[in-house]
Amino acid sequence: MSDQHDDNRPPRPPAEGVRIIGAEEAARALEEGQAEGRRPDDAPRFGDVPPPPEGPRPGYRFPLPESVDPAEAVPRPPLADEYDSGPPTRQVEMPHWTDPPSGEVPRILVGEEGEDDDLGAWAGISGANRGPRWRDSAADWEDADFEDDSFDDDEVRMGALDVNRTEHSDLFSFDEPEPAYAEPEPEPAPEPRTVSTTTSIRTRPAPDYGNGGGNGGRVGGGRDMGTAVGIGLALGALCMLAFKAGPLTAMVLTLLVIVFAAGEVFDVLRRAGYRPATLLGLTATVSILLAAYNKGETAVPLVLALTVVFSFLWYLFDVVKARPTINVAATLFGFMWVGFLGSFAALLLALPARHGVVSLFGAIVCTVGYDVGGLFFGSQMGSRPLMPEVSPNKTVEGLLGGCLTAIVVGAIFGALSHFWGMKHGVALGVVVAIMAPLGDLAESMIKRDVGIKDMGRILPGHGGVLDRFDALLFVLPATYYLVKLLKLG
Repeated sequence: MSDQHDDNRPPRPPAEGVRIIGAEEAARALEEGQAEGRRPDDAPRFGDVPPPPEGPRPGYRFPLPESVDPAEAVPRPPLADEYDSGPPTRQVEMPHWTDPPSGEVPRILVGEEGEDDDLGAWAGISGANRGPRWRDSAADWEDADFEDDSFDDDEVRMGALDVNRTEHSDLFSFDEPEPAYAEPEPEPAPEPRTVSTTTSIRTRPAPDYGNGGGNGGRVGGGRDMGTAVGIGLALGALCMLAFKAGPLTAMVLTLLVIVFAAGEVFDVLRRAGYRPATLLGLTATVSILLAAYNKGETAVPLVLALTVVFSFLWYLFDVVKARPTINVAATLFGFMWVGFLGSFAALLLALPARHGVVSLFGAIVCTVGYDVGGLFFGSQMGSRPLMPEVSPNKTVEGLLGGCLTAIVVGAIFGALSHFWGMKHGVALGVVVAIMAPLGDLAESMIKRDVGIKDMGRILPGHGGVLDRFDALLFVLPATYYLVKLLKLG
């Protein structure tokens, strides 16, 4: 009975619900179209092609071929006509650059019809019936509408209104008083001189450095040769006596010579416009000589480091108020040139068994031989300038003669020395022949750069102390390391 009752019931409409299906069943539903019932018919589907765009299609597709001009590929749209609503009938003209932006000419002339502004108020300012005028050509300015009495007042006229103004403008004179005297006429310009292109450009002409001391040069410069020879012999005798007495006496003489030479360098730098730390430089020079003589090579780097540090501190704490960069460099330059190179003389004197005294004496004798030989050969047969831009009086013949004399003197010194020997003496002469000209030319270069003739006047006929020992400063380190290389000490 229950089955009959179930068969007589009306069928129920299918209920809409959610059922979870598997992947295979979902794919099958998509293929049969059962899953697209709720999408509207006009909705785009995957794979639909959009309709073509409306309007004219271009004649070309990009990128354009090389044969097509891009300006003519697509016609430009016509300009819109501001007066016609239909197609354009004429080309719109741009306004002239002189026209006002509004397109209207403002009314400026007085008395124009339709005057409704306050232009009449201007007439009462400058006089009756005199208002502003529009002037747009040169002819409008021929008939001036103002008189000189318009500017009559009690104020002083200045600038362009000053009728007493002269041609001389005082615009840049500030408050400086005018000179009470007439300026003298300028002197004619001197004739230009022919200057070597290798000469340094200076504000003052470099003097002619006649080096009467030889060094590969010709006799010149107004030197008193009799006085020069006498002073040279006296220095030689003093040197021999000091070296004969022993290393300590030779060290005292060396210290005096080096300190005087360093003082000349710092004085020259001061006269050239620099502000070196002279006291510090002289103290460092004495210190490095004493340290080298007592402690040897190990003390030299210490004094060098202390001198560099204290040179910076000297200007950092305004012991000398000057530009620190250039003056620190000037201080170290004078110390390194004379003090450091001169300290090798103290290192030589510190060698045991009087070997250093003999070696330093040999370096001095060979350097003197170079000077004397250069003077003799240069004065007798010198004709070809060596370096005219540095030292005009030095010649190639004098250089060769001085070098030959230094080698010969070195050989004689080696033959007379009990431990140098002739072979080593020749080596010393060769070292002097190489280094002495360099030291001599280096000092000539500095003197020409600062514009002086001599480093000092303490030695009549020679100049300064450094003028006599400039070549020896370059010889000293070479001689010291030659002694070390030959193991003579």
